[in-house]
Amino acid sequence: MFKKSKANARFLSPLNGFKEEVQPIEYRKDTLTDTWSRVNVNRAKRAKQARREEPHAELIKLSKENCSFCTKNIEKATPKFLPEISKKGRIKRGETVVFPNLFPFAEYHATATITKKHYQDIGEFTEVQIRDTIHASIDFFKRIEALGAKYFSLSWNHLPPSGASIIHPHVQLIGDEEPTYMTNTYLNASKKYYKKNHENYWLRLVTEEEKLGERFIGRIGNTAWISSFAPMGNNEVSMVYEGGPSILDLKSKDVSDISKGIRRILKGYASIGKTVFNLTTYSGPKDMEHFCLNAKIITRPSTQKYYTADAGFMETLHGERIVENMPESLAAELRRLF
Repeated sequence: MFKKSKANARFLSPLNGFKEEVQPIEYRKDTLTDTWSRVNVNRAKRAKQARREEPHAELIKLSKENCSFCTKNIEKATPKFLPEISKKGRIKRGETVVFPNLFPFAEYHATATITKKHYQDIGEFTEVQIRDTIHASIDFFKRIEALGAKYFSLSWNHLPPSGASIIHPHVQLIGDEEPTYMTNTYLNASKKYYKKNHENYWLRLVTEEEKLGERFIGRIGNTAWISSFAPMGNNEVSMVYEGGPSILDLKSKDVSDISKGIRRILKGYASIGKTVFNLTTYSGPKDMEHFCLNAKIITRPSTQKYYTADAGFMETLHGERIVENMPESLAAELRRLF
């Protein structure tokens, strides 16, 4: 089920007096989509000319002054839903406030704050904060489902290198009549696999990974957490929900279990010095036997004064991911938290 090949790159390195250096490369094929990833752990050592400068002082202080998501500004600075979605204008649960995105890129596009604090370190998010955010997001999805939305995604960009334009922790909620490109890819490939093998790919994936144990991190209720065999990004963790294909299938306990898992993964990232991440979900229509709701979390470069992106031409133009850590090593590090 897991296809990979190996090669060695050889050259005379200026770092050791121009002696021959050999760096192992692994080519890994995603078993569902047939896309490829390339792994070279030595790339983590390469020099980056951008000056490192953590944001935890000046950037946070400056961004807090007029933050529209902070408690003192949120009521007057964020949009309100039309009455057909919320008669109160916004959806609230715990510290979470859900409101329309001011600059949407979908017919139904909302933003949900996670905490009242303007800034929280990656390892400081609580299970309650994450749980309330997911519950409030599902509330929004159910309301727009009645208006025709069929495909839903919850995505979290944490800090500017992940694509976040606002420091204050928040998630993006999208509802559309059609799936995103990657969701559609997963849905079609899952259907093709089901027709050929007469089984759900995602359930088989969990079974095989748990049996092998190399990349399997842990299980919480109906959720399985795995370090992806062919990652789309660095330190990638996949979550598979075995209880259904849609985020709307999640019951209260499932939301709690997912919240526990996310919190543990974020604490694990913090323990290995990672501060920035992306998270997204892939949700299909209800009653789809060949698909399971799943999610991916990846780390991004730390915030710097001069930022160097970790996605280059191979990722953006050739569709092949270049990563610098072994999934098996990541799983070993995170497994202790489960």
